[in-house]
Amino acid sequence: QLDYQDLWLIFTRRDIDIKKYPAILKYLKQYKDQLTPGIIGGRKPGSYEWYQIQDNTAYWQEFEKPKIVWGNLTLKPNFAFAESGFCVSAPANLIVSDSKYLLGILNSKITEFWVAQSGAERQGGFLEYKPMYVSPIPIPAQPEKEKISSLVTRILAAKLANQQKDVSALEQEIDQLVYMLYGLTQKEIAIVEGRE
Repeated sequence: QLDYQDLWLIFTRRDIDIKKYPAILKYLKQYKDQLTPGIIGGRKPGSYEWYQIQDNTAYWQEFEKPKIVWGNLTLKPNFAFAESGFCVSAPANLIVSDSKYLLGILNSKITEFWVAQSGAERQGGFLEYKPMYVSPIPIPAQPEKEKISSLVTRILAAKLANQQKDVSALEQEIDQLVYMLYGLTQKEIAIVEGRE
């Protein structure tokens, strides 16, 4: 859920023509000393102008696309959609995709089990959901794509309509479909669910 604060991100990438944005230039000039690279009190030395971002951001166009986003530390999978134009800050992560099928699999108990086995555990039982732990998750062929996508659509609609709505039955239905996709036995399902 987004909680708008009426704040804006000024993103002046390396190839920007700042003269096209006089209001931004005027605003930034008050911070020129702190923004100037290589001077005492300024930013790290580099081949960028004082008003430009200091690091290479070759991937910036990815923020303009629909994406699946998630935080770095969590107790269970919390993958969500972010529409085009939304940014995430580090250490959050993203996959450029609008696939409800993929979102369903990433939020399933299989992903929770996978990351619990391979990811680093932190204080309080939090797990690191870094890309190095998420990207190796094998995503099965899509014979159940429409069913899972439909269930994810229903969950998203329910959560948008009422933040407190219980969608656990729909989530369990997705888990069952995902177990089938991976070909898990009842014993393996019990292990994934922590019953064994």
